[in-house]
Amino acid sequence: MSKFLRPDSYARSTLERYTGSAIEDFCSNILLVNFKRYIDQFALITSASITQGYWTVAHDRERDISIIDFGVGSPSAGIIVHCLSFLDKLKSVLMLGMCGGIDDELKIGDFLIPTASVRDEGTSIHYLPKDVPAQPSFWINRICEEIVQKELNIIPKSGIMLTTDYRMWEFDAEFIDYILKHRILAIDMEIATVFSVAYALNVPIGAIMLISDMPLKKGGIKSKESANTVFETFTKNHLHAGIKTIEEIIRRDNLHKSHRLKSEW
Repeated sequence: MSKFLRPDSYARSTLERYTGSAIEDFCSNILLVNFKRYIDQFALITSASITQGYWTVAHDRERDISIIDFGVGSPSAGIIVHCLSFLDKLKSVLMLGMCGGIDDELKIGDFLIPTASVRDEGTSIHYLPKDVPAQPSFWINRICEEIVQKELNIIPKSGIMLTTDYRMWEFDAEFIDYILKHRILAIDMEIATVFSVAYALNVPIGAIMLISDMPLKKGGIKSKESANTVFETFTKNHLHAGIKTIEEIIRRDNLHKSHRLKSEW
């Protein structure tokens, strides 16, 4: 390894290469998504310009929010959080993801605030020992719950997810039995990685997940048509909840700073 290569400069360079944005473009608060439709909707709401690289991004400096579509899967999730950890002014990261509902009480369109996720993927082991749970920053989770209830008049579900890199698990009876025995609420491909890397690298992080399909129910596996319906029906509210959560994080941070300054007087 070159003696001139440092982890911080390499991570920042990777972020620039993958997004097409200069490091100075990134705001202090980050929304992570898996689908470009969220970027398009964000641009409509904020008038932010979209930058297309390997990852797609948009930056709203007025709100101090950048949104990044980093694609799908555990490796990409690990890379983006690792790179973001080297942003000097980073204050919060919020994942707006989609997941498959497992619990029978869930339905498509429900919002889920994950309290933890089982690490059945191959990336997080490079950051944390296997016996360390994948958990979010709980203060961000509390704000997520408050905002979803306030802004959408919905009481979100909460509980344990499972994150896997096994894409075609829906047809594996043994794997399904494992999920049911562990009382998993929902399943995805990134959230345990996102939480684990964030914890290892001291990144404040939370998530608002959207139930996009119910793969264990008859006809419940996501199709191209059902995915489009989910996008058209729920993307706007999902993104709205994410933006409002970040705005509340910023408001509380400013309030804390104000109280601290007053106490110093």
